Amino acid sequence: MPTTTATAIRTCRILYYGPLNCGKRQNLARIQASLPPEHRLAVATSDPSRHIAFMLRNGNQGDWQVFVQAMDAGQEDPVRAGTAVPFDGIVFTCDSGAGSLDEGLSAMEGLKSYLDCWRLDVMAVPMVIQYNHRDGQGVLPVDRLESLLNPWGLLSFPAASGSGEGVRETLKAILSLTISHILQRDARAPSQPSHDLTIDPNPPVPGTTHADSWELRRAAPASGGEIPIKPAKPPLKHAAGPNHAALVIPVAVPRSALGPDGTGRIILEVQVVDD
Repeated sequence: MPTTTATAIRTCRILYYGPLNCGKRQNLARIQASLPPEHRLAVATSDPSRHIAFMLRNGNQGDWQVFVQAMDAGQEDPVRAGTAVPFDGIVFTCDSGAGSLDEGLSAMEGLKSYLDCWRLDVMAVPMVIQYNHRDGQGVLPVDRLESLLNPWGLLSFPAASGSGEGVRETLKAILSLTISHILQRDARAPSQPSHDLTIDPNPPVPGTTHADSWELRRAAPASGGEIPIKPAKPPLKHAAGPNHAALVIPVAVPRSALGPDGTGRIILEVQVVDD
């Protein structure tokens, strides 16, 4: 019987943010025009110039649906409390002309305020800067723009989106940064606990070693003995019985003694002695 292997398709959301008329929509148009027709994805939107989507075949990192949105600074939708961050990476786009510098600086401040809605800052999000319209008149040197708009030392790209110069390089950089960030973030996320009840058919016997793929009772490198489970603080002494509090003995377990999924088996040997 033939079988089909299902591969999860992940999502990457890129936001092009900057002043009005700085070339964000030109970037999206150039990207869309460069895509093979079979890689383009339909997007339900009233303004196709602000939203595009495509499929990215990313080798060992799998297939990704990439959604790209252009947003004019100062036109952000109100953010309600608890709203999830609607993007994974940002391209800050600004006009390189001297007459547009103030707009670029204002837009950067607007982006900082926008990120603050989620208690984020520029360094907490994958981000690159694009100095656009380098083919225009009266453009500022890139070094001057860097000193004013990029004190963090983010990756930056000179571009002329009208002709396509720098568009591909900008997109490639932000996709690389963002996908790497998503993969690292997901790898750090705690795994979901299993709610299945399982019975160990071969429970360990005190004084023996449990045969498993990993063991809590492992030899310590220094002493050759087992990893100690030490009391986190002195035991609390309470007489046992229906009219007395239970005996509580806090213990500290070394994290290195746990298995790859963060769980382990602890064997407690209790010896009852006279007070």
